[in-house]
Amino acid sequence: MMQFKKVTIIGVGLIGGSIGLAIKKRVPAVEVTGVFRRPSTLRKALKYKAIDKGTMSLAEGVRDADLIVLAAPVHTIVATAREAIKHAKKGVVITDAGSTKAWIVGKIEKVLSGNSSIRFVGSHPMAGSEHAGVEFARKDLLDGAPCIVTKTANTNKRALERVIDFWKALGAKVIILSPSGHDRSVSLVSHLPHIVAFGLAGAVPSKQLVYAAEGYKDTTRVASSDPELWADIFLTNRKEIAKACREFERYYKAILKSISGNDYRGTVRLLKAAKSNRDKLVYAK
Repeated sequence: MMQFKKVTIIGVGLIGGSIGLAIKKRVPAVEVTGVFRRPSTLRKALKYKAIDKGTMSLAEGVRDADLIVLAAPVHTIVATAREAIKHAKKGVVITDAGSTKAWIVGKIEKVLSGNSSIRFVGSHPMAGSEHAGVEFARKDLLDGAPCIVTKTANTNKRALERVIDFWKALGAKVIILSPSGHDRSVSLVSHLPHIVAFGLAGAVPSKQLVYAAEGYKDTTRVASSDPELWADIFLTNRKEIAKACREFERYYKAILKSISGNDYRGTVRLLKAAKSNRDKLVYAK
């Protein structure tokens, strides 16, 4: 059940816009305010009805909010939170939609150290696409999507419950993890696939792309994502990503070894195991 009457979203792009649209679809009585850096983006968000009203002033946008959602790029979330805290009212809850958590949560909790009137709970809705911008936002983007909510020794129980209820009200399936647990899991299921896609897209010479069909397009789809956004994500979770890449390296080298050794049975065994993993995800009832 939604427990916030006024929600402010800072960063109304694909994710922020989808959150706004989901609120308007599922709990239309909630007032949604967007905070913007550019007038053109503000006008676009109003056009697509992702918000009720918008402002270029962060102070104005957060002043009356019951919940502040930081949906800005990862590297700006901490600085944005620091500024929002200066102008937010007592009792406000702040959450975010950043793709890394240990870095963000640790820094924001440090900013809030000794402040008992403002609560922060880290979040990461596991939804999106290779596109950016509010024009690609969807009211159903969060439907059935996992949303990881982080819990630490400093997390306020009541704020945690309210943030969980918020994401559930928007249709997401909430999973509670520690920030470090989040970063480990997401390095494998999100960050690594993007690195592989970028690596494959970069490795194939452009003159060969005339021969590319659906297999190449499907595998490299997320390489069309915003490079600056993903550079921020990779660099703020670099230790876990390095571990994930080593695990990937071990498996693809095992496949390569079987192929190089003309080992049909070994190759089939490795491919079957990989197929089984994906089938469990895609076709699980």
